[in-house]
Amino acid sequence: MARRICLVAPYKDLSEVARSCGEMLGCGFEVETANLEDAVARLPALEARGYRVLISRGRTAQLLRRNSTLPVIDIRINSYDVLNALRDLVGTPRRVAFVGHASVMRDCKKIADLLGIASWAILFDDDAPDYEVLQEAVRKRLERDPIDVMIGDTIPQSRFAHLCDEFRLVSSGPEGVQEAVERATALVDALERERVTRDHLSTVLDMFEKAVFSLDHAGRVTHANRAAATMFQKSRTEMMGMPIEAIDPALVIAQGAIADGIWEVGQVVETRHGRMLCYLYPIDGGTGPRSMVFALETVDRLYTIEQKVRSQERLDSRFVARQRLEDYVTYDARVKAQLGFARRYAETDATVLIVGESGTGKELLAQGVHHASPRANGAFVAVNCGALPPTLLESELFGYVEGAFTGASRKGKKGLFELAHRGTLFLDEVSELDVSLQARLLRVIQERQLMRLGSEHQIPVDVRIVAATNQDLEEMVELGTFRQDLFYRLNVLKLETLPLRLRPKDIVPSALLLLRKHARAHGTAVVDLDADLRQVLMDYDWPGNFRQLGNIMERIAVTAQEPTARLANVEFAMRDLRRPARRRKPAGGDHEFITGSMDEIRLRVVARVLEEENNSKTRAARRLGVDRTTLNRWLKEMSGRPGEGGRA
Repeated sequence: MARRICLVAPYKDLSEVARSCGEMLGCGFEVETANLEDAVARLPALEARGYRVLISRGRTAQLLRRNSTLPVIDIRINSYDVLNALRDLVGTPRRVAFVGHASVMRDCKKIADLLGIASWAILFDDDAPDYEVLQEAVRKRLERDPIDVMIGDTIPQSRFAHLCDEFRLVSSGPEGVQEAVERATALVDALERERVTRDHLSTVLDMFEKAVFSLDHAGRVTHANRAAATMFQKSRTEMMGMPIEAIDPALVIAQGAIADGIWEVGQVVETRHGRMLCYLYPIDGGTGPRSMVFALETVDRLYTIEQKVRSQERLDSRFVARQRLEDYVTYDARVKAQLGFARRYAETDATVLIVGESGTGKELLAQGVHHASPRANGAFVAVNCGALPPTLLESELFGYVEGAFTGASRKGKKGLFELAHRGTLFLDEVSELDVSLQARLLRVIQERQLMRLGSEHQIPVDVRIVAATNQDLEEMVELGTFRQDLFYRLNVLKLETLPLRLRPKDIVPSALLLLRKHARAHGTAVVDLDADLRQVLMDYDWPGNFRQLGNIMERIAVTAQEPTARLANVEFAMRDLRRPARRRKPAGGDHEFITGSMDEIRLRVVARVLEEENNSKTRAARRLGVDRTTLNRWLKEMSGRPGEGGRA
């Protein structure tokens, strides 16, 4: 407690009592002797010493309280102090006058009346009394009511004592001093706890990247954290007491907002230091006026946080592109030209449409474009538009809110568009999109914002679209199965993958690359193909393209017994390639084709059309003049007939 409490004694005897009390209590408070204006004059020195609480009595305590920011504890005049001044007057005819400040002498006359001592009192208010006028009033009262003893505090002692024969000072005894010291000690402890809590809260606030202000009922700053000082380029001391709009005019708070306790979250303001998002939190002052916590953060910081959150979600979901354009192995001049276009396209944010047969590496090309783009650190989210029913695909693409439909997650779900924010969304088999989904996709591409299923709120998204298809979208537009406006939105930058049969120089190098990859995966030693095996690969037309080539190479990697696979030793793996190719028979000369029942002829026609359309159900259904449902039913019938074949 040393140097935390100072007792300012208005008279010397009180100083001695205080020092004795301090020794008895073992307290480390200090004592200064000064009365009234002298005490006020010493205040700067007392405050500079670091005292937390002052103790004094009477008028001196009042003056200290008015002129100091430190709390002041009064030494109260108690009954023992009054009785000490009256004890030898009990039972005597002597008359007494009580003169002094009302706050000090209030109960003295009551005690005298209880003791049967004849007395009267002149008590004056504490607010700057005119002592000359009071002195005249006391003199006139003494002429009317003579007394034997005047009792008062230090003011009457110095100004009125000469008007009577005997003056007694109501002195504070050890009990009053001890009680005041105990209250001061409790206050110091409370202030210390408050300081620790305040420092803790201040430290917490300083850790925030938001600028945080505490405002009083008039909108003046009472506290500012470190971020506020940095953001608005002013020191905290400089901002203390300033109206919030003086720090920046854009921060003006509507008149009455604090008094009315208005909560406000999310208002965007344009300050001199950039766009910021505001948060107003009113604090109920109980019986007093309200105050306010006013927080701000820059919009750029919000974007950064959002990107970090979405990036983490992408890492957790493993939406990562693993292939690069450098991984696209080719010795074909046309393919190299396409890769050159892909690198230039990657530098832009324009939509890319990749067309080509199934198995020709459209997704590899899409991943390569993403990796070569400024969005390489973002997500690469791929979705097969033909793999899911339209309703399920819609919820996957756009997400949904709680209760959007039966079976929806209670927490709702982000869609693939949101997960691809600041990255790339790859729409594979985009030709398979339902017409209603085509309309929604078109709107998101145009507006750059979406609504989750069941929601009324728009969510901005920054997504680069790469689409792929093995269908002729222009023909589908003519047939009315694909929206023309969506086609033009997708067909901005176009890349085309070539089938393997048109890239003879790439067949063997690609086969070796795939062979060694599968050999490592299966732990085998095969690394090469003999000349006969290479020739077989070159002679085949590869309707399944690289996907089919990969399957064959995996079989060889598993079955080959030597580092160089030989055709004679991998006959089983090559059996698919040894089958004679089915050829179209000349028109009019295929008598077997038109024999049998109508159902049998129809099924042979379906098989022939599917073969000619490279197993594309969409094109086959279009040529046959039926929808895909009917075609699927016919294919099911084909699979159930012995001797009939067909690939769906």
